[in-house]
Amino acid sequence: MIFRSAPPSPPIAATSTGHTAGVWPQYDGTFPSKQNRWTYNVKVDHELASNQSLFFRWGAEDEYRPIITTNSTTDPSASFDFAVPRRSAVLGHSWVLSDRSLTDIRFQYAFAKYEVSPPYSHGDWEPADFAPRLPFCTPVFRYPSITVGGCGNAQMGPEGRWEIKDDYSHLMRAWGGKHQWKSGFDFSYVPFEGDNMGSPLGSWTLPKDTPYDPNDQSTWPTQYTNSLPYDVQIGSFNENLPDLLGRIQDKLGRDGTFPYDISVFPQSRASRGDHNNFGPRIGVAWDPANNGITNVHVAFGVFYDNMRTLQNFNELTWPQSKSITITRQQGLTFPDPYGGKTRDAFLSTTPPTIAIGSNDQVNPYAHQFNVGVNRMITRDLAMTADVTVVSRYSDRDTVEINLPDQTTRVRPFPQFQRVNLWQSTADNTYRALLLKVDKRMSNKHQYLASYTLSKSNDDAFTSALVDHYGYTKLKRAGTADRRHRLVVSGIYALPLDMQVSAIGDFRSSLPFTPSSTAGDLNNDTLTGDLPAGVLPGSGCRSLNLDAINTFRRARGLTDVTTVDCPTFVNVDLRFSKFFRIGLSQRAEFIAQLFNVFDRANFNTPNTSITSTNNTKTGRPLFGTSTGLLPNINAPSRQAEFAIRFQF
Repeated sequence: MIFRSAPPSPPIAATSTGHTAGVWPQYDGTFPSKQNRWTYNVKVDHELASNQSLFFRWGAEDEYRPIITTNSTTDPSASFDFAVPRRSAVLGHSWVLSDRSLTDIRFQYAFAKYEVSPPYSHGDWEPADFAPRLPFCTPVFRYPSITVGGCGNAQMGPEGRWEIKDDYSHLMRAWGGKHQWKSGFDFSYVPFEGDNMGSPLGSWTLPKDTPYDPNDQSTWPTQYTNSLPYDVQIGSFNENLPDLLGRIQDKLGRDGTFPYDISVFPQSRASRGDHNNFGPRIGVAWDPANNGITNVHVAFGVFYDNMRTLQNFNELTWPQSKSITITRQQGLTFPDPYGGKTRDAFLSTTPPTIAIGSNDQVNPYAHQFNVGVNRMITRDLAMTADVTVVSRYSDRDTVEINLPDQTTRVRPFPQFQRVNLWQSTADNTYRALLLKVDKRMSNKHQYLASYTLSKSNDDAFTSALVDHYGYTKLKRAGTADRRHRLVVSGIYALPLDMQVSAIGDFRSSLPFTPSSTAGDLNNDTLTGDLPAGVLPGSGCRSLNLDAINTFRRARGLTDVTTVDCPTFVNVDLRFSKFFRIGLSQRAEFIAQLFNVFDRANFNTPNTSITSTNNTKTGRPLFGTSTGLLPNINAPSRQAEFAIRFQF
């Protein structure tokens, strides 16, 4: 058995410098945020018999980061603590059934819980257990320069995952050569709960950076908002919504009513959901000459993705929170925002905008097909060619089903403003050809080069077409559609236990979707419409600049003559030197240089076709890249040095 742990990360300090011109000196300063993260791993392997083995893996991670949003405009009291305890365990059994058959079965469990808690509270409570959190709550005061107070956006959200997975392999010596067949299945169950404390003591917006003065109306608050805490029980679309809401209000001790009647929407099934997610997989690898030089492989599988329950929050929470807003024009008073009235007197009579889930929702699933060939050219050089076809179906689309009739202008559900329906109608496809050359270490060097030619399409509903009323399903370039990618790497062994290595990553541009602030061009009450000839996903693909410039000229805007389509280039170098210490110990000195050429890898460009010009260059902002790609390891050249000791 092996047990490992990693020490916590060192404390870090979050700072709030405050720009209140001395009005709020008590909120200026540097505030400690002692953050830490512990990781643990346990590994056990056991041989049951000569043909059976058992293994167990357990891992855990605990992190705690207090007041993580504290900055120059957010006081620690208006920030929150964030923690995510994680646990995972895998139990596996491998059984060699014969000299040609092998089965592997895995039982996997994972648990994570996001804990958003009041500042410095180290809070860890059960969902809907609001009583111990209330003592941490204070009213929120939003001044122009700083926000103070609150409940830390307190949320508790535990999620578990139970999975059983089995793979069976069989080697067959027939049909000209050797064939290895593989098949398997998996089953997952993902329960989830969640809640949100909100700010039950309310949030005040004040117009000046001065204390409230009852004799000076210029300091009186302009707005007060308030929402009740809400809870989400095992939040899955595999639920009957009215029954689920009933259980929620029973747990929260409400008055037995919700502000809006949801029975107007069809609830045709006893329970919603998708309970038939059978995902078979099968594959075969063939050595036609039975000499280990050529390998032909084919595989097909159906894979399911669970519908993340966190996405369903809005469907369940809008009837619970009973949000209110009181403005100065409505007679807002301080410190009693209700002016002696009841809270319910301020519930809005304006039809609300709500979110609901379709009864026909299913888990997204994909059909994946792979075929390829590996060929050994020499003893240390091999080539690979693979074709991958992935068709993914039934991802989430959001469509507004309460659009007014084109003639009568009456909404189907007049008691609501907008009704955003989640439905399983978004599809996408991925097609790729992968070519790879791989040289193993020999003659002091090795290298690998791989090239991917791919195409990705999204097929989902959009309301942005000016010549269509409401929603239309449209196929367009996928968000992750990079047509070309080349990755090359190599290692060269130098004398005296030294080696140098390099890796280069080269990618073509991503597409982008033009956007518009021209409003509702087709009178369907939905804004963001694109002019005729301009399609979603067409940026850096099939963009119609003539249509865009016709639209811009009519609004007195400068023509767009060029559009940035940023590529990605990154080259890293690594040098290492080993120092042997005794018979079994050694130290390694490592020097790494990331983004050797200091290449700025820009994000997709500005998408707004109604944008004005850059004040410095005079160039239209549309089509101009001004920001770097997010989540890249080295946005600029970086050097790293390390010493590793092995014993």
